[in-house]
Amino acid sequence: MNKTDSLKLLDKYTDALKSKAEAEDKISKIDSEFRIKQSDFGVPFSKIFPTILGVFLVFALAIRIAFGSNLTFKNEMPITIGIFAGAVVLGFGVAKIVHLIVQSKARKNFKKAEESNNTAKAYRILDYKVAIDKASYEIAEAESALPLSCRGLDAAKAAKNKLLSGKANTLEEATGGFTAADWEDAYTATPKVYEKPGDTVFGAFAITEATRTILPKDPKKKFASEAEKISEWKMVLVSLTQDCVLGDCDFYNAISKFDKFILDSNEDSILIRGLTEKELAKLVENKAE
Repeated sequence: MNKTDSLKLLDKYTDALKSKAEAEDKISKIDSEFRIKQSDFGVPFSKIFPTILGVFLVFALAIRIAFGSNLTFKNEMPITIGIFAGAVVLGFGVAKIVHLIVQSKARKNFKKAEESNNTAKAYRILDYKVAIDKASYEIAEAESALPLSCRGLDAAKAAKNKLLSGKANTLEEATGGFTAADWEDAYTATPKVYEKPGDTVFGAFAITEATRTILPKDPKKKFASEAEKISEWKMVLVSLTQDCVLGDCDFYNAISKFDKFILDSNEDSILIRGLTEKELAKLVENKAE
């Protein structure tokens, strides 16, 4: 991969990593932003009781004053205590009833607010999840073309700095190239055998969008023991974007046009980067560039 293409790939990769991190951070903050408490609705009993008690004590005082002239010294204290004790008991009872009514209405208001809040929260989260899905796809697509040693924001920045400073002219030079670990990390395409009408048999390899894949250079040779009964070899092209099979194409015709997709190769296999949906569609149309 030349220097210009390497820098474009690294920029796309780091931008996607940042976008995903930002969206995930915003989702983590949404819970606190949309958090509501039931205690925010209604009035606690500790605030209702003193107010109502005060009202009843005022009435008790008025009653005591009104009947004070008819009381003798001997019965004055018991009656006064009784009047104010009754005021306290009635005040507590009425306050309790008022509190129950207020709390019942508060619970209904809280449920309505919670439902509205959850709906608004879901829409906000959905927006960020769409951004995360988009960034995740871009990350997967970029990582399919990057060596494992270049994965992560810091490693990608280090590789970019080497390219910009002239210490490296290609991505492979900046990262050390593709190693055995990169091959182990890739999906190894294995042939599936299918029968067609007329007892003809064909072998097919699945190529999935944005997935780094190991393919045989010559399946007829590699699977020679099974190839006698297989009349043709195909690639089945799978789209993650549309979650479907786009179609198939002749294996040998397609692989002859894979030069720009190949990351590394050995004696009998090639390691290819993940193809985009557009590139897969071109293969179906037999128009791979």
